[in-house]
Amino acid sequence: MKSDYKIQVKNVSKAFKMYNTPMDKFKEALSPSGKIRHTDFYAITDLSFDVKSGEILGIMGRNGSGKSTLLKMITGIYEPSQGEILVAGKISSLLELGTGFNVEYTGIENIFFYGTLMGFTRNDMNTKLQDIIDFAEIGDYIYQPVKTYSSGMFARLAFSCAVNVEPDILIVDEILSVGDMRFQAKCFNKFKEFKEKGVTILYVGHDVGMMRTFCDTAMWINKGKLVDIGDPTYISAKYTEFMYLDDITEFTDYKILRDTDNENNLATANIKPEVEEPHKEEMKVKNSLFPDSIAHWGTNIGMITFASMHNLEHKDRNYFDANDRMGIEIHFDVGKEIDIKHFSVAVSIKNTEGTDIIVKTTYDEKIKLRSGKNQKIIFEFTPHLANGDYYLVLALENRKNASITYYEYVEGAYYFKMYTEKKIFGIYDVETKISY
Repeated sequence: MKSDYKIQVKNVSKAFKMYNTPMDKFKEALSPSGKIRHTDFYAITDLSFDVKSGEILGIMGRNGSGKSTLLKMITGIYEPSQGEILVAGKISSLLELGTGFNVEYTGIENIFFYGTLMGFTRNDMNTKLQDIIDFAEIGDYIYQPVKTYSSGMFARLAFSCAVNVEPDILIVDEILSVGDMRFQAKCFNKFKEFKEKGVTILYVGHDVGMMRTFCDTAMWINKGKLVDIGDPTYISAKYTEFMYLDDITEFTDYKILRDTDNENNLATANIKPEVEEPHKEEMKVKNSLFPDSIAHWGTNIGMITFASMHNLEHKDRNYFDANDRMGIEIHFDVGKEIDIKHFSVAVSIKNTEGTDIIVKTTYDEKIKLRSGKNQKIIFEFTPHLANGDYYLVLALENRKNASITYYEYVEGAYYFKMYTEKKIFGIYDVETKISY
């Protein structure tokens, strides 16, 4: 294993035997002829990637894509059916709420129990005990059986144990969603501390903003296969596009085994299922107005016919002073098929981490729009942003339902810089009246 890597996954696959009924499993085990009564479901198929020392890798994918199965193989809970996983260092994991805990034990007893599973002596855990108790912040509940805990208290204790055993590799699988906001902020501060110490972190979650701000690299898997890996902003943009446009609701490709000789032969031959996956080439928009966009997608691509960013003199600009008047002009066509009552034009300015800094929509500003070709909207405002790089998102929205859908969405329509002589300690310098 290379010295600068903590995890290397090489052509790994994981198959599970799926039976129509429990009796089929029993019959297969006792069959003198070796008749196959199961199908092989591949949760992971031929997956390869590396994680460097001190790197934070975010793993994205819809439910049922194989994320948890992958993490369980890395931690040693599952053995790969094929391929090899190399891990250097001690792993501390939070795969499922309460993994490694006995619900009949008290919080204190579970701390020592967890330490034993991690290979620590009782004396070792005695030195860590107070730090674990202090970080968990569950008070006297630490002396009560864990089965009496709320999910949030459970998460606090589990996370506190995981981060206070000095891991080389920390694996977190969406567990922080049960914690309150204050505790989540405390956890991510701990992650930052780990990163500075060179701890490698694998983080699984659905929060695109968190992936962009927290992770060094993002990996997207779909139906057990690697779709793409690389820059978190790019990967999360493509993943978001896929999730909005994909209409497949099946979690897996598992099908019931039919009792025919032909299908039995296929199962005996251990033929891997074909795995559908998104093709990046199909996602790209040809002849786009925005050739440098991170992502460009929607149900009605092509509605936007022109866009520009300009200053007060209507000159196109890719740099602005914080006090400049900025204009964003969008031309678009609205066909008869568009629900004009719930149609909205939106703009967003994001920083390089993909965080929305300024968002404006015609729907929320109660601007009534019209159907027809050659429609035009101009947003004008003074940005008051700190020095740095930013990019523009344009969106044509359908606001009929609580969950917004998009006729056209362009992430990275334009890129620009902000500069100001005033010291801005945050991101946005809001106009403020100070009285005394």
